[in-house]
Amino acid sequence: MKIIPLSCFAVLFSLSNYAAEKTEVLFFSGGSGQPDSGHNGRINHHQLIPKFLRSGIKMTYTSDLNHLNPQNLNQYDAVVLYREFGSGHLEQLQSLIDFVGKGGGLVALHNSCAGSHNNPKFIEFIGGQFDRHGKGWFTARHVREQQDHPVLRNVPEFEVFDETYVHKNLSEDRTVLMIRDEKGRPEPWTWVRKHGKGRVFYSAYGHDIRVWENFDFQKLVTAATLWAARKQETLDPRIPNFTYLPDTNSWFHNYEKRRNQLIQQQLKPKESLHCMVLPDEFELDLVAHEPDIMNPIDMTWDDRGRMFVAVTMDYPRIKKEGSDRVLLCEDKDGDGAADSFTTFAEGFSLITGMCWVNGGLILAQAPDMFFVKDTDGDDRADLIKKINTGWGTNDTHGGPSNLRYGLDNKIYGCIGGGGYDLGKSLFSGGIWRMEVNGSGFTPISNFGGNSWGLGISEDFELFGCSANKNPAYHIHAPYPYFEALGLKKEKARRIFDFETHYPLTVTRKYDHFGSYTSAAGFDIYTARSFPKSFWNRTAFVGSPTGKLLGQFHLEPDGKGSYRARNGGNFVASFDEYTAPIQGRPGPDGNLYMLDWNNLIMIHGGELDNPLRDKSHGRIYRITHKECNPDQVLNLKDADTRTLVTVLKHQNMFWRLMAQRKLVQQKRIDAIPFLIEMAGDAGVDDIGSNPGVIHALWTLHGLGQVAGSNPEALTVAEQAVRHRSAAVRKNAVRVLPKTAKSANLLSELLEDPDPNVLRHILLTLSSMPQDDSLGEQIFAIRNRIPTGEGLSSPYQLALVRHGSLLVEQLIAQLPSRDRAKEGKLEKKEVELVNMLENPSFEESEDGLPLNWKSKVHKGNAKLSIDSSLARSGKNSARIESKEGGGAEYLMVPNLEPGEYLLSAWVRTKDVEGMNGVLLKVQGRGLQTKESAKLKGTIDEWQKLQINFRVDSQSGAVVFCLFGAWSEATGTVWFDDVELFQLSSDKVVPKVTKVESLLAKQAFQKGPEEIIKFVKLINTKDEKSSSVFMEGLNDLTDISFEVGQTNRLKALANDAAPANKMALAIFASNNQIDLGLTELANSLTGFEAEILTGNADRGKALASSCISCHGNDFTGMVSERSPSLPQLSDWYMQSQMQKFKYNVRGYEVTDSDGTAMKALMQNYGNQQIADLVAYIRTFESKEQAISLGGDPVKGKAHYQTCIACHQSDGKGNEPLNAPSLLGQSDLYVYNQLIKFRNGHRGNGSGDKSGKIMQMSAKLLPDDQAMKDLAAYLTTLR
Repeated sequence: MKIIPLSCFAVLFSLSNYAAEKTEVLFFSGGSGQPDSGHNGRINHHQLIPKFLRSGIKMTYTSDLNHLNPQNLNQYDAVVLYREFGSGHLEQLQSLIDFVGKGGGLVALHNSCAGSHNNPKFIEFIGGQFDRHGKGWFTARHVREQQDHPVLRNVPEFEVFDETYVHKNLSEDRTVLMIRDEKGRPEPWTWVRKHGKGRVFYSAYGHDIRVWENFDFQKLVTAATLWAARKQETLDPRIPNFTYLPDTNSWFHNYEKRRNQLIQQQLKPKESLHCMVLPDEFELDLVAHEPDIMNPIDMTWDDRGRMFVAVTMDYPRIKKEGSDRVLLCEDKDGDGAADSFTTFAEGFSLITGMCWVNGGLILAQAPDMFFVKDTDGDDRADLIKKINTGWGTNDTHGGPSNLRYGLDNKIYGCIGGGGYDLGKSLFSGGIWRMEVNGSGFTPISNFGGNSWGLGISEDFELFGCSANKNPAYHIHAPYPYFEALGLKKEKARRIFDFETHYPLTVTRKYDHFGSYTSAAGFDIYTARSFPKSFWNRTAFVGSPTGKLLGQFHLEPDGKGSYRARNGGNFVASFDEYTAPIQGRPGPDGNLYMLDWNNLIMIHGGELDNPLRDKSHGRIYRITHKECNPDQVLNLKDADTRTLVTVLKHQNMFWRLMAQRKLVQQKRIDAIPFLIEMAGDAGVDDIGSNPGVIHALWTLHGLGQVAGSNPEALTVAEQAVRHRSAAVRKNAVRVLPKTAKSANLLSELLEDPDPNVLRHILLTLSSMPQDDSLGEQIFAIRNRIPTGEGLSSPYQLALVRHGSLLVEQLIAQLPSRDRAKEGKLEKKEVELVNMLENPSFEESEDGLPLNWKSKVHKGNAKLSIDSSLARSGKNSARIESKEGGGAEYLMVPNLEPGEYLLSAWVRTKDVEGMNGVLLKVQGRGLQTKESAKLKGTIDEWQKLQINFRVDSQSGAVVFCLFGAWSEATGTVWFDDVELFQLSSDKVVPKVTKVESLLAKQAFQKGPEEIIKFVKLINTKDEKSSSVFMEGLNDLTDISFEVGQTNRLKALANDAAPANKMALAIFASNNQIDLGLTELANSLTGFEAEILTGNADRGKALASSCISCHGNDFTGMVSERSPSLPQLSDWYMQSQMQKFKYNVRGYEVTDSDGTAMKALMQNYGNQQIADLVAYIRTFESKEQAISLGGDPVKGKAHYQTCIACHQSDGKGNEPLNAPSLLGQSDLYVYNQLIKFRNGHRGNGSGDKSGKIMQMSAKLLPDDQAMKDLAAYLTTLR
């Protein structure tokens, strides 16, 4: 096999003190935080970092135009320009021109030649101007006479996919280096020129990541930068060289559709170390590596600060004879690297997490958890005890992970798709809690998907991450609060701004390209050995598919939750094997990073990929150059006073270690010292007092604040008014559940901190019911923003204490006026123009403000005309005498729906192929154009376009003259309008507090329902309907005959707007209220079935492959169904049900919620296209895997024949799908979901309701398995 050598260009930022002189470069670009790499320098510049650093180039990235000033530019040898300038910013443009004129260098790429809107000085400076483009695969050729030019000397010709720019207004003083074939004509592609004392390089390459990750493009830009800066390459000998093998066996997945994939050969540990990039002020070193450790999946430390590492040789399989083990890694010679590796515990298979408690380790290894402990002091576990079971094993990358000790002295952790068996249901895709002894499993919240990240902050907030573009969640309202009141749970909040990650090298994924598709770990920096900006604020998230450890900066959002700002890379590597899965603060305050070190990070069909490695793994330590690490303590035999003192340590690791020892060892003698510490009124540099927080939770863990110790309770009650918000939010949580505590909390409802208020409300909701508090809670409703972090805690507290409030609130409503009932008030629908400055009344430098004014061909002049206007004072004019093309454009962000774009125009002597028109285009819609006007039009004439947006995106709105061809004459545009006519955006249903309160009252039984309906019947129809809506979701309410007759009479007398709620209630509870006809008028959910286009659908299908497989026939490990055999109508209807929250509504259904989230990105037409593509594949036979009996299953199937037919092929008129071709596991899981109400309860899902009843007819789980087995035999 041929070996292809390729130089590796990289250096650690933290090794930037290498003696060679650096070339300083400013990379000036733009780009959003979204993962779209088109013209996005914010993403693409990362691909240059390795080669730049290897060549002695230090790059600073900016998108701030204000950085283009003489003082700042003088710090640099060259500027890389990768953005358009726009019509203004002439001062910054002149600064850049002057910088080069004085001897600086310019490397201009791609769209930079389209900048500054026909400014002759800029065009001359660059050497030419953009005219038009296509796109495709091509190879730009070297100009033979220039092959020895320093820019080209070591750069081969290469094939790449890019936009095919065509240029115009080319200057004569250019030296062309590369040309591209443009329909038989040589098109200048790359050139150089001199400007004053400086040098200018330009190349048309660079639209998106497919170009930027090309090694030869990187070589070209590197050589051009050195040439423009007049610098020589200064190589660092510590940087390794890479070698590659061609992927002749197609072992690499290739969902990015790359050509000629190469397999990088593995680097030695110290070589890979020098491929790491991190901020200048930090440095990184190796702690451990193969052969001592392989595939490290988790790490923790004991009470002596010794590191334990779980290594899993069996991943991704579970074996009967396991080879996984836990290693005790020690640095005995003090050089910073582990040199002693003791096998602490072994014989396990697929360890996924561990936590130090009670002098030993809890080990997670589905289906069980174990406690292992060394009892004889030889550093080997001799006690191995199973402490619980029930963890799912179907999904080997979704087991229990990230075990953490919480401030409340319980164990927290993540669970992915494997789930935990709760008996009648499965909890998966979220965060759970249990007691230290393994008992008391409690679901805390769902993230969805394969969750593999949990962070606990110093003030005991819970955060985490999950797969598939979900790098940051906040648990604002844990599930136990909902369950205590029987209310529908609300999952954790997504709090990140952008899901983008920023790799330095090639990444390989199924889908979610450019994003955190495999977010792992969410450890918050809770020590003080890094700068203050990190303290209790920065969370480290691994992206093993991106070869990086990212950082998210947490800050309160002012609404009862947090925001997580994507801070980009903290550590990134361009060694393709590097795969960070955890970055965790250690006992010394430094950060420790686990590197899985593997080329293959994808699951599903990649489980047995030959490239999957089981013999490598690394652990790194990251330190700050200017900060001091913590001294590692030894608390193994620490006395009580020492442990209490450590509760004030600056590193949360030691505070928690001391707390757990005090609690687990029941150190009652610590109580006086803890009470004294809990009374400390001081705050630290970030406004907290960790000592008080830990003292309170330690007292709580020792049972001292439950009322038995008045002094401890008093200090806790005083702490709820501490000046630190962090202390207050924890103090309210340790209070005992008593009437006294409830009254104390009600006095704190004016707390100015929204996150403290959230915890006050949550804690109030768990206190004994006190109806006298309802009015106080209701009074703060105006402080509670709808749909934000405070919303559900407020509702929970109000529901707990506001039951008497319902009658009071209804009594205060206006009296009923029967004469006005049933009459609809006419509402004028006002359409709002979505464009800024639509009539061009505001201008800057003679051009319309907020509009992009651009000449794209020939010569044309754009200007504001104050002598002619349809309305106001101005119009926007474009004119050309010689011939040209130009535009005014704006890019509004549009949600899915129907739109109308219009503009008024006048023309004079307009000639040319395209004339004057409107146009709209974007990623989420099909391009549309208006009629094309030519000649002279003396009266204002309206142009308009109706168009549909299928998915949320920016849409480019054009007012065009010439339309990328040349036109002559003059056009005036005025009063441009963009109206949204309809919306396909899914707006979450918001349940009003009044409805919730009424529902709680109605749930008490028939007599309460009758009482309140009777009262509502005396009140105004419009005002009272919100209370009557509390009946909508109630089921299983049993009425006696007399009660039914009384409610029927009230229903007959109800206001028209309130009859529907009573009809729905009657239908759900199978009672006759005389409203059957009204109930039958409810059509339920009806899908919009459209004709799909398989070619368009193919481009949408990548997001489906990771769960449903390349052939869409389903994957047992992902619990996904086979799709090709399903009817077109059924697949479209189910995807639309997910989109509109009819399916996937139950937060504990992680698969359903993942599908719901995915479908938000698709319009109905895109769904039809996707389905059309899926149906081009063939289904396959499924095997029986659950041990069901097909013979018994056939008997159970008799009740299904009426809808699904005897052959199982379904019946469209009855909305019954084909059941053929599905795995028994999928069918079984769906039956469980129907039985438990996790599917079929969606609004308007009539067929789902029928399936719920059918599933409940099956006597037990085995019957479901038997039925599923029978269905696999049907053909």
